[in-house]
Amino acid sequence: MNSMLYCCSSLKNIDLSSFNTENVINMGNMFYGCRSIINLDLTSFNTENVTDMEGMFDNCSNLINLDLSSFNTKNVTKMRCMFYNCYNLKNIDLSSFNTNNATNMDKMLYNCNNIERLILSIEELKIKHLIDSNKIIYV
Repeated sequence: MNSMLYCCSSLKNIDLSSFNTENVINMGNMFYGCRSIINLDLTSFNTENVTDMEGMFDNCSNLINLDLSSFNTKNVTKMRCMFYNCYNLKNIDLSSFNTNNATNMDKMLYNCNNIERLILSIEELKIKHLIDSNKIIYV
């Protein structure tokens, strides 16, 4: 699913509820540049085997709400620029994020200037082996 909707800048709505993501390992740049999407429902995604989420929502500049509380990120190593330039993101739920295996979270929330509600689980955010954590959250 790497770069699946790359630069679909006019895409406003998409129903992904029937997608089978059980065997997906790479979701990098999946929604990169989808500038017209405001809300995404990814609750049906099975991310158990995913190792790469780098740039997954990069430049989704009109995305406002994102609930990723159903994501299993225990195997993800790459989260670099995951929400890079999501200027209008106001609410984001990362409560299920497990970053124990993350090696690159560089600029993960870079230029997310309008976040009003960021939900994290301190229990799951144990950054043991983080190699590159340069500006994880930078506004």
